[in-house]
Amino acid sequence: MNFLTVENIAKSFGDHILFKDISFGINKEQKIAFIAKNGEGKTTILNIIAGIDTADSGKVVSRKGLHIAYLSQKNDLNQDLTIEAAIFDSDNPILKVIEKYEHALENPENEDAYQKAFELMELHNAWDFETQYKQILSKLKFDDLLQPVSSLSGGQQKRLSLAIILINKPDLLILDEPTNHLDLEMIEWLESYFKKEKITLLMVTHDRYFLERVCNEIIELDGGNIYKYKGNYSYYLQKKEERQLQEQTELHKAKLLFKKELDWMRKQPKARTTKSKSRTDDFYEIKDKAHQRRVDHVVQLEINMHRLGNKILELHKISKAFDDLQIGQTLPVVTHLHFLHAISRAILTCLYFSWFCITTFSFFDFFFNPIFCTKEWLSTCNSNLAHSSCLT
Repeated sequence: MNFLTVENIAKSFGDHILFKDISFGINKEQKIAFIAKNGEGKTTILNIIAGIDTADSGKVVSRKGLHIAYLSQKNDLNQDLTIEAAIFDSDNPILKVIEKYEHALENPENEDAYQKAFELMELHNAWDFETQYKQILSKLKFDDLLQPVSSLSGGQQKRLSLAIILINKPDLLILDEPTNHLDLEMIEWLESYFKKEKITLLMVTHDRYFLERVCNEIIELDGGNIYKYKGNYSYYLQKKEERQLQEQTELHKAKLLFKKELDWMRKQPKARTTKSKSRTDDFYEIKDKAHQRRVDHVVQLEINMHRLGNKILELHKISKAFDDLQIGQTLPVVTHLHFLHAISRAILTCLYFSWFCITTFSFFDFFFNPIFCTKEWLSTCNSNLAHSSCLT
């Protein structure tokens, strides 16, 4: 079932064309990663699909009644609410039922209110929903629901926005860098959540591990063109390399053909037949194709790796203060560092380089030292002979 279709959208800022004639579709239960180089318009396209921005041309067509939720990089939570109030500040009818039930539990002396709330929970079958909603809050580490939103850090507010979106269960979930403010435990939980839930995703993320394990389709914006890959990130890398090799082959053929046609153009007289005019028109198309160039960043990604879960650094009884403001006194912290792999590679590289230098010097010493010694001996002999001649 098709949820949404993007038809020939374009966007520019002044004279700079960000993208044009972009088209693709999103179907039910697809988990799509949108990939492009920085500055090619990933976030702008997400904003257009979510209705926050508008395209200069083209259109976005969605199924009637489609509920779209967008986790952007900007914070739009109401700072005057508590965490609980922010969660229930929604049009979701089941959340309204749960909210009434939660209030009834806080006032057990009002038996009539409790009975009505209980019946509404039964009517809407909200018990499973309540269990899942509490699990989401727990996994994203929200325990004090009466805490004001304004007291939360930027990362905590981003996590709260993610929790609210997951609780509301939209038809289409659009995510812009969803793992930026999550720790390793939260990311692994979110991975498993998306795997088991029948949810439709469109997301932008630089977390290749998350992308590899969650998404089943890749849409790439490259050089103004859209490429689609039915598979995970490893499959995408393989097929992209094959595509680029094919493009290089076609480009080489186009250059050879252009050289041939250029010679023909230079030899032709001014008066041309209908056939030659057609060939002339084709020449300019071949010229454009032959002069295409790719500007690629050389990136090496290792997919068959695992996140490091072992404890690398442990700090005990740390504290920090700014004037009279005490930040985290005697706070035990355990940090997982993801750059251990990079450090180990650097150490191995240094060891390899040292081995290479030692081997090279040994090679030169073995082969060339005898030659130098021979030259030195011959020089001594010649000197002795010359001396003998002089005496004679």
